Amino acid sequence: MKVNSRRAPRTLTGPEVADARALALELVGMREAARIDAMVQGLVLEPDEVGRRVSALWLRIRVGGQWSPASWSQVLISDHRLLVRLSGGELVSLWWGSLVGFEVNLGEHFVILDFGDGRPRALSGPGVSLVAVAGVARLYGVGALTTHPALEPLRAG
Repeated sequence: MKVNSRRAPRTLTGPEVADARALALELVGMREAARIDAMVQGLVLEPDEVGRRVSALWLRIRVGGQWSPASWSQVLISDHRLLVRLSGGELVSLWWGSLVGFEVNLGEHFVILDFGDGRPRALSGPGVSLVAVAGVARLYGVGALTTHPALEPLRAG
């Protein structure tokens, strides 16, 4: 995953991007919040956890300096974590509160989550803008939805 910071942010389009914008409006209280029934997905959330969206994304893990092959995953995006169902059916929780690094590149459709364990995780695909919005709101506060530079392509539309 190569990052090219010299390009101007381009406007993103598509249903996932429209949904990411809707999620941002929900998180700041300007729109009624959609809630995901985790039980329908066969998942269990914490008592105070709110499921916001479900998206299909590619997951890669960097091990030994190399990115693993991409694995298609179903991701429940909540206010506490990303709950990832791997292609083999296993569930993995990626907790927002455990992150030490968060890199967003919407132009290239990826987010990198660094937990400080030497194995960053990359999520990619059209629905990654949902992860970016949820992550920015959780990690930097909902006010950052209007100021975080990585979300500029969403604001440009």
